[in-house]
Amino acid sequence: MKRCRQCHVPLEGRWANILKKILKLETSRESPDLCNKCDAANKKKKSSSGYICRICNRRVDETIALTHVKTEEYLLELIRKDHPEWKEEHGACPKCIDYYRQLIKRGGI
Repeated sequence: MKRCRQCHVPLEGRWANILKKILKLETSRESPDLCNKCDAANKKKKSSSGYICRICNRRVDETIALTHVKTEEYLLELIRKDHPEWKEEHGACPKCIDYYRQLIKRGGI
């Protein structure tokens, strides 16, 4: 059974027909792997102010963007301190990024 990639509601079959009649839920015309409600919500998120974080790939709201940028800069500073040969354009694996995030959270630096 085909389901919405995001909210997992059925997009075909008997339940999909019921949801379509009651909740007006159906397969999105622009994104066939999403329901129309999730597709609309994604479009709204994309149009909101902010930016995509280079490390976590999440959308950062403009109101907290400065805090997020400063934390990101601090994280990169820590990596450079421990590994002076490392360059930002080389990237880092998720485990290493998580290690430095945990250091910051625990205040172990």
